[in-house]
Amino acid sequence: MTITLTAGMFLIYTAALCLLIRKACSPRKSYLAEKILCSLLFVAVAGVSARLGSRPEAFAHLAPALGCCVTGDVLLAVYNRRRKLPWFVGGGVCFLAGHGLFVWGLCRLQPANWLVPAAAAAGALGVLALSRLSGMRFGRLLPMAAVYAAFVSAFLGKGVQLAVGLGQPWCFLVLAGAALFWISDLLILFLYFYRTSHPAIHAANLATYYYGMFLVAVSLGF
Repeated sequence: MTITLTAGMFLIYTAALCLLIRKACSPRKSYLAEKILCSLLFVAVAGVSARLGSRPEAFAHLAPALGCCVTGDVLLAVYNRRRKLPWFVGGGVCFLAGHGLFVWGLCRLQPANWLVPAAAAAGALGVLALSRLSGMRFGRLLPMAAVYAAFVSAFLGKGVQLAVGLGQPWCFLVLAGAALFWISDLLILFLYFYRTSHPAIHAANLATYYYGMFLVAVSLGF
């Protein structure tokens, strides 16, 4: 895949993401269409990258995870508008499944080693530690948050394993994407569960998540 094509996709993606962040940080918080657009764009980037790269079969390995993330995007966008707990839980479950399917898809290319469960355990324990902060309010969602953190951290652990074990360029793109996912989901804890949150946290959460998705999608082109 050429640098020109990658740069072109990046510019289009960034333009759509800027529109989403602008709408998300506005008082109305009505940005369902923009979220769907950005979500469909990372699927399109993955499809184009896989088609022109050396591993076209990799798209099929990650397609279930991409589909779960698109669905989770939509459900959380509806939640941000309606503020009904079932929408939030549904979105969280979809993202949890998405992260798990990312790990599963990547493990088809390289079997998991100890880094994956170790990272998962560290992520769950990290959420339990954060729950002790005076401003954190997980309530009955604490077990789900801990499980979710385990899956996100397992994805990061898998990215580290790929980069160390295989060392190919696409492995480092996956690792960078997984790291941005991890940061994005850490910010979610302070966005939804902390007593007060600055609008910049929402913007940073969206930017790290969608650029993480872009890097994972582009990795299919190598």
